[in-house]
Amino acid sequence: MSLEILGYTKDCRTNTNVVYADIKISDYLDLVGDDFDRFEIQRKRQDPKKYSRLKEDIKKGALLPAITLAINPSKVGDFLAEVEAKKSDHLITKLIKSPDLYILDGLQRSYIIKDLVDEGVVFNENQKLLIEIWFESKIEHLIYRLIVLNSGQKPMSMRHQVELLFTTLKTEIEEEIPNLKIYVEKDGQIRSQAMKFSFDRIVNAYYSFLTKSPEIKRDNLIVKKLNEDDILSSNEQELNANYNHFIGYLKKYCALDLNMYKIHSSGAESTGFKNWLADENTLKGFFAAVGRYSSDEKKTERVNNALDKLIKEAIKGVHDPMYLNVFYELKTGIDSKKYNVGNETRRLIMDGFREFFIDEGDTTFDECWKNAAR
Repeated sequence: MSLEILGYTKDCRTNTNVVYADIKISDYLDLVGDDFDRFEIQRKRQDPKKYSRLKEDIKKGALLPAITLAINPSKVGDFLAEVEAKKSDHLITKLIKSPDLYILDGLQRSYIIKDLVDEGVVFNENQKLLIEIWFESKIEHLIYRLIVLNSGQKPMSMRHQVELLFTTLKTEIEEEIPNLKIYVEKDGQIRSQAMKFSFDRIVNAYYSFLTKSPEIKRDNLIVKKLNEDDILSSNEQELNANYNHFIGYLKKYCALDLNMYKIHSSGAESTGFKNWLADENTLKGFFAAVGRYSSDEKKTERVNNALDKLIKEAIKGVHDPMYLNVFYELKTGIDSKKYNVGNETRRLIMDGFREFFIDEGDTTFDECWKNAAR
């Protein structure tokens, strides 16, 4: 393979090792693999017609802007000796054999290159592709880079940045929470057990947690932008703290899901609610409530105490401590002529949990649902 190291540098802000390289464009797909979009979960391919001019330019031998690749954070340590010692030959050998390279920036260009290969286009023998490879193992630095730095450098939505972040951290999250399974909907999997969630819904849950809102696609774009700008102005420590808080609540959420799944899968309690906590509306509503109500130390303690009480009740398995039958009755009573049912469902879930948090879990959930209903 024609991969060649051009130079080494560091991002002095995060002390991240960065390697610059080039490769013949005809060899690029061999480096990243035919399934190069495996880490770009839920990122839709853009309309190829928008890139018709670029496609023609590539066929004529144009030099593309550099594509940014990164090593899976959990595997960065396997490369550091070669990177620090600048042993290019050894590093190239490892990179060529590595299944842990993913595309951080350049997915659409990669799709075009693959289209041209599939069409049998023979590239110019001297046509190279520039590559920038990031070796970053610390989660807090990755959060900072993907959410903050990218926002100032690229026209990338915050939702997209959060998606990229979780793409790189999926394995670490699953290791942090034993028995958690994050699956990709495009793989055709279905939820067949507790603590199994689709990737996209976990991403949306974190986004709702950060923005303190269950609405991903808001009609009020000004409010949405103000909320996102507030997050993007956060420093590295704040972003890292937010991420760790989210993981902590995700652990509790998984514990609750495990026991609620059991309650609604057996005996007289067997109902259609066993997958309720995996529903997108539930994830958005719950994490929006947590994000909104755990804004200071005192409120965080209330939230944690409330959730611990709820989990203990669920573990007993005697009855449904969340009274989802009451929730369902209230949900079916939403007037579709007056309200958007989806929006109202998410609001009901968020406000129901908020009511539960306010009283530190001492008010039963049937009352919380009723208090939250319009």
